[in-house]
Amino acid sequence: MRRDLLILFFILLSSALMADEHTNEAPSFKVQGIVTDEKGEGLPGASVWVKGTVVGAGTNAKGEFSFKLSSKNKCVLRVSFTGYEPQEREVTPGVDSLYRFVLEPSNNALNEVVITGTRTLKPLKDVPVLTRVISSEDIAQVNPLDLQSLLEYEMPGLQFGLAHGSGLPELKFQGSAGGYVLFMIDGERVAGEGSSNNIDYSLIDMDNVERIEIVKGPMSTLYGSQAMGGVVNIITKDANRPFTGNVSVRYGNNDESKYSLSLGTKQGRFSALTSLSYRKRDAYALKDKEGQIEYSYYKDIYGRDSVVADTSEKGMSSVNGFEIWQANQKLSYTFNENFRISLNGTYYNNDVLEYVEQKEQDRFSNYSINPRVYYAINDSHILDFSYVFENYEKRYVYTTSLPSKKVFGDLTNTVRLNYTGYIHEKHTLTAGIEVNTQKLQHYWFDNGSGKKFDAQTYVLYLQEDYKVSDSFSVLAGVRSDCHSKYGFHASPKISLMYKYGVLTLRGGYGMGFRIPSLKELYSEYDMGGQGFFMIYGNEDLEPEISHQGTFSAEVTKGIFNGSVSGYYTRFFDEIALGLTSDGKDQQYYNADDATRTGVDVMAQFRFKNGLTLKGAYAYIDVHSEVDGYNMASDRPHSLTFTANYSKTFGKVALSAALNGRWMSSVETWYKNSVGGYVKNEYESRTFCSLNLGARFPRGFRFTAGIDNLFDFKDKNVTADQSVTPQRGIGFIGTLSVNIADLLKL
Repeated sequence: MRRDLLILFFILLSSALMADEHTNEAPSFKVQGIVTDEKGEGLPGASVWVKGTVVGAGTNAKGEFSFKLSSKNKCVLRVSFTGYEPQEREVTPGVDSLYRFVLEPSNNALNEVVITGTRTLKPLKDVPVLTRVISSEDIAQVNPLDLQSLLEYEMPGLQFGLAHGSGLPELKFQGSAGGYVLFMIDGERVAGEGSSNNIDYSLIDMDNVERIEIVKGPMSTLYGSQAMGGVVNIITKDANRPFTGNVSVRYGNNDESKYSLSLGTKQGRFSALTSLSYRKRDAYALKDKEGQIEYSYYKDIYGRDSVVADTSEKGMSSVNGFEIWQANQKLSYTFNENFRISLNGTYYNNDVLEYVEQKEQDRFSNYSINPRVYYAINDSHILDFSYVFENYEKRYVYTTSLPSKKVFGDLTNTVRLNYTGYIHEKHTLTAGIEVNTQKLQHYWFDNGSGKKFDAQTYVLYLQEDYKVSDSFSVLAGVRSDCHSKYGFHASPKISLMYKYGVLTLRGGYGMGFRIPSLKELYSEYDMGGQGFFMIYGNEDLEPEISHQGTFSAEVTKGIFNGSVSGYYTRFFDEIALGLTSDGKDQQYYNADDATRTGVDVMAQFRFKNGLTLKGAYAYIDVHSEVDGYNMASDRPHSLTFTANYSKTFGKVALSAALNGRWMSSVETWYKNSVGGYVKNEYESRTFCSLNLGARFPRGFRFTAGIDNLFDFKDKNVTADQSVTPQRGIGFIGTLSVNIADLLKL
């Protein structure tokens, strides 16, 4: 199939090139100018592009830009820079022009253009689906080593734990497991599996991330089966200047280090960006400060309810380390205002480091290739063709001279043709066809014999974004999936948005749909390899279906932006892993109906003096009951907060950012081997980080950070694997150099 898709790609490319050769273009003219802040200082790296086309440029070290344009009609130039209000200006065709843009600081990010919620570029304030953006400024304030660290400080209602057995990160988001949340890089699904039903979160190199867009709730209409609980779209950096170059070094006292380098250019029609990184953190062990108290509930010999409290012995838990090499390559060529091709490629290698050296070591690797063709038939009709090939593997690497052994292989192909039509200024139509194929080798299949299973999905989707008036808009869509095993299924969605002054109301309904994974269907695995119990798949599983209603109210006035949102979700045929009828083994099955209810609150103040205060709260009500006992370990209350202050003294910009996270205590139950129910109580958790930064002339930037500022440590790390244990206070230093600013390019 790969060969056929590549042939299709080159046919489309050749057709577009032939069409380009016969296009009677208007004579080209030069568009040039400068972008400055309110003080007249040039803004390097500002984005300048012509709306409705693929033509644009980034500003150099002095804030200057220049590019050629050939258009017979008037067009609009849009200029944007993080932290500033974007500006637009009309361009007169055929006349060489010089433009000067003076950008003003933004009170909020609502004019920032996003794409994830609708698959079309829209200002954040006009998206009918409530979307959360983690900007490059937000990322710099946290200065995270990995994606996990960033999301924990930015997203309440989310928690990372350690998967049983592998010890790899495992996500819970709004009460749903990681497999219910679709992670994408530049709009394309991340393949592979780290811990069970979770992606490998180490695939994300934070030094290569420009921003992250998060849409909560079912997004199956646009993005398919895995988007049942939401979408996290990671937008990576592009070469946005005539020359781009960055080098950074990070070191922490807790045995962590990172080195990264990126080089790129945007010259005329061609752009390229190469990114390389190496990061390492040693494995470590944590000891319990005290034993875990468990409360066992059972019937005594007289049939009376009895409770026995028992304190476990203090133990020790280890957290795996990693040694990661990563490379990313982006290439792009713009033939004219309407036609562009791009090619992205990635490589990743992760050696998992264990606290106690084993005879075999886990090695995860991944490589992907993504060619893409963008063709605007005219200003109102756009085609976007994309193909993604991804190969994710896990190997056992032995300490002896034995060759490595492949135990997991996930080979995926995705081809998509997307159409966007802008009709009479009120209608935006999005339609597409998509084909997904997967071939999976898993060590859970046939006890690791190397057996493979495959699946194919054929997709049609359609969405209409109707701007009824300046204050009211409707977004409605439907997606039809035709699966090789489960046949046809339709997933509808509708969202409404109404604006009244400073108030924006959003509401909607969405159906989620998740097809059982190949692992859930075909597993046959001896857990631990000692014959203790087997884990079986279930070929009779039904797809999961969810129905969610959402409502939100957002207020924006001056320096304040805040929102309150609520959701109610009901799941049918939720897939779970439980005991077989004889109680000896485990098997996947469709559980009873389940519900999840939640409320999110967010508020932000951005003062003129450089101070920003931001806080977010999430409440989750998750019911996963057996005989009236709630087995869920999700913390019902969580809170994140940020205080950031920045000030420029001469040519030196200083910043200080305090980030914090609080999670409530929780009671959770499990059923023991004799049929009794046991209750565990886990304490609340609070941890903060402090980052002090200084940006000097010629592109030098230094950040000193204190992680886990108040030295929080869990009382019992061995009992609660639903959260990542804290090892105590850590000190971090990061030095980065912008080579383009250093050389004034």
